[in-house]
Amino acid sequence: MEPAEANSWKQRIKELAYQSGFSAIGFTSGAHLEGLKEYLEERIGLGYQLSFEDKDLQKRVDPKATWPLCETVVALAYPLPLSVKPREGEGVLARSAVGEDYHRLVRKALDSLISSITTAGWPGQGPLIQVDTGPLNERAFAKRAGLGWIGKNQQLIIPGVGSFVVLALILLDQALPSDEPMESRCGECTRCVQACPAQILGQARFQASRCISYLTQSKECLSESQQSSIGNRIFGCDTCQEACPHNRNRLDMEEELENAGEGIVDTRGVDLWDTQHLTKSQFMRQWKNSAAGWRGKGILQRNAHLALQNLNMIKR
Repeated sequence: MEPAEANSWKQRIKELAYQSGFSAIGFTSGAHLEGLKEYLEERIGLGYQLSFEDKDLQKRVDPKATWPLCETVVALAYPLPLSVKPREGEGVLARSAVGEDYHRLVRKALDSLISSITTAGWPGQGPLIQVDTGPLNERAFAKRAGLGWIGKNQQLIIPGVGSFVVLALILLDQALPSDEPMESRCGECTRCVQACPAQILGQARFQASRCISYLTQSKECLSESQQSSIGNRIFGCDTCQEACPHNRNRLDMEEELENAGEGIVDTRGVDLWDTQHLTKSQFMRQWKNSAAGWRGKGILQRNAHLALQNLNMIKR
């Protein structure tokens, strides 16, 4: 593909991505991520690997290990829906677990985008897509594609958008111009470090297995201190992101819409008693199509029980 045509396609794909509902897009080459494999190997050596991480490290860092024809990786961010905060005595869902499963929402947007690219006459083979469950490290590729920077809270922060987004990747078999990576804009701010309930941010090595979000999804036996640290969280944890100044605009929007009493259909609140006593049919109806349902009924029931204990609504 000639340079002029490549630039034209890059601009066209950007326009189509925004039309499909994405809030940010960046481009990088299909080359492997330098240094990431060694970093991941170090984490494994320290015992920091999470139970549901892909064990094939090469596939996590090299697009060509998944698709040898890959020449360009397109990184995209899809905004999570606005939602109402829980009422007193309710359990809390992270924003990524509210409403319809974000995997489905983003795949719909990706399907729309791929269809538009194909209709526009894309000269290559059909692109490959990935949303969260694929092998490639989406956050690292998004950083290299200039989408944003990795904040002190380990989240990808996008200028003017924040971090309450879902990341997705598109692999293309044609070389398009890459975007430049972005320098961190966290500066001296340590609000997320101070707010983290597990106090694991700002360390030399980030131990994700101690993150409250991970604990709410883990099927491992939790210690008493871990059980207490979950608080009334049912799935996920947004605390470090809520403390981030780059998410202030979004939080203000949620507060304004909530005060107006209109415009929001989703809530982050969960009835703890109902969740603790979920039947199989109730789980299938209420949770199966949500991002919080993927770990099964038992995890939600356990977390609801712990939340009731932590709120002193039942005895330990």
